[in-house]
Amino acid sequence: MTSKKRLASLALCALSIVSLSALANPIPLNGSFSFNGAGVSSFSPNGGGIDAATSVSLINPIQVSQVNATTFGNPNYFLGILTPGFSGTQGYIGNSTSNSTYALTIGNNSTAIPDLLGITATNGDAFTFSATSESVLNRNFSGNVSSLSVIFLGSMTDSLGKISPSQSSLGLTFIDNAGTLGYTGAFSAPPATINVPEPGSLLLVGIGALGLGLGVRKFRAVSGPQGATA
Repeated sequence: MTSKKRLASLALCALSIVSLSALANPIPLNGSFSFNGAGVSSFSPNGGGIDAATSVSLINPIQVSQVNATTFGNPNYFLGILTPGFSGTQGYIGNSTSNSTYALTIGNNSTAIPDLLGITATNGDAFTFSATSESVLNRNFSGNVSSLSVIFLGSMTDSLGKISPSQSSLGLTFIDNAGTLGYTGAFSAPPATINVPEPGSLLLVGIGALGLGLGVRKFRAVSGPQGATA
């Protein structure tokens, strides 16, 4: 083999190694999804609406309700591996045991919460979000309806090492609609821009999501479970 051929072969090998290394390296996460929670069992103090709560006991699991095609104008990493809708991918807040409750303290801005959110994709990759800080976005009370919105900043990791630890946000909205309690949420990486919505819009969106979730659960209760396994 001539020296030119030897150099060409070495160059091809180097390019192959670089390509494989690039494929193996984790990438920053660009992705988002919305979800509905199973419910809220209680909150405290309970002398008024949920808007004044300093602790909320929420019920697991959460269920993915929407996965948009893009996040901040770029392809959504979760599209295709998280199933949206009421038959969608399930996860948890704070406690991975199904039908468990998790007491979330509101107002501890600098308190880290490891494994605050967890969800496993259809490809078997388990994603975990750990919070490093929390901010209350909105406390609103109107008649017999109240709401509380908080956002957590932190980092998302995955079990298969496909993504690098990525800065991200988790938003939760708790609704008390005349004694009917529930919550919805949204995850975003990079973190979502913190825009406080108008109180009226916040209540309408939250009540609509809560009503839709309760309606589906009522329909399932009447129709009976489908595809259940022992």
